[in-house]
Order: sequence, then structure tokens, then C-alpha cells
Amino acid sequence: MIVNWRMQALSIDPAALPRYRVVPAARVHVEAIAPIEQAAAARFPHEDLPGKLRYMVTDFATLREAQRSGRLWIAVDERDRPVGFALAEELADELYLCEMDVHPDHGQRGIGTQLVETVIAWARLHEFPALSLITFRHLPWNAPFYANLGFRPLLTAELGPELAGFLAEEAEVGIDPTKRIGMRLQLD
Repeated sequence: MIVNWRMQALSIDPAALPRYRVVPAARVHVEAIAPIEQAAAARFPHEDLPGKLRYMVTDFATLREAQRSGRLWIAVDERDRPVGFALAEELADELYLCEMDVHPDHGQRGIGTQLVETVIAWARLHEFPALSLITFRHLPWNAPFYANLGFRPLLTAELGPELAGFLAEEAEVGIDPTKRIGMRLQLD
């Protein structure tokens, strides 16, 4: 658990804070993901995430398939209530972190780091040479967060057809491609 200066200044006892753990998603967890996605989307400025996209969530079939194949993880609190999730997809030659969200009520407690580290461990276990993602380059809880975990920004020529395709799809629905960046963590 991360203890930051705000907690110390307020004399908050870290032992009194909720404890979180990351587990492979069970079928019952899948239904809890949409509210987490929508709450996390509300944090984004409107100029980054247009209004219509704030209410879009990952479809149930995609989540169920990821859950069945072990590519969906849930962060739960001490009462086993879902508070965050990570969803990955297998690409031709690497694992892709499609989405990672933490409900804002549980932010800044290391949950996002736990989720990403779980995905990294799974990717290594399954011998993927790299883990990639696409994120906002300018928001502190996006590209700088992943850079602190070892991900490096990709040049356009390094994206490959899958990541370039994802960026093109995002542009088609209204996300400014100049604000997005592909990143990769080498695992081999």
C-alpha cells in the first residue's frame, strides 16, 4: 500500500484504510465493470473524451470472453466489492492492455499499479515478449503513470498495424490522435 505525504500530514493511519487485492475476474465480476468504466471516464476532460464516449462501456460478450480466457482481472476491496479492472487482448506478437480503470472513489491507493503489475506478470507467465497500450500522453494518470512502470513511448513507425489500427478507430469516434500515444514494455 502506498502511503503518501497527504496521509502523513493528516495523521491517517494506513492500517485503517481499505485493503485491496487483484484477482482473476469471475463471472459475477463482469457486471460490475460498466459502472467502474463510466465513473473513471467522468474524470477525463470533455476535450479529451467527447460526451458520447463517456457512456460507452466494453460490451458484455468481450468481457465474458476475456474472463473465460483469463485476460480480465478485478481489483476488490476488503469486502470483495470490485473497485477496478484490467482487460488485455492477445495481439499477433504481444499482449495489449485494452483498458485499466479504477473507480475514482478508490484512486491514489496503488490499485492501478497492482492491476498493471498483475497484467505484466500474466504476460510474462505466458511468454509474451512485450505488453503494449494506448493512452493519453498529457494526463498525469495516463502516460506518466505507465512510464513510471517502465513503459516507453512508441514512435509512429514502431506501432505496428494493430496499434495503428486502434489509433485510427479512436480518431473515427472523435478522440484527438495528437493527444494519444502508444507505449510498450519489453518483457523479454
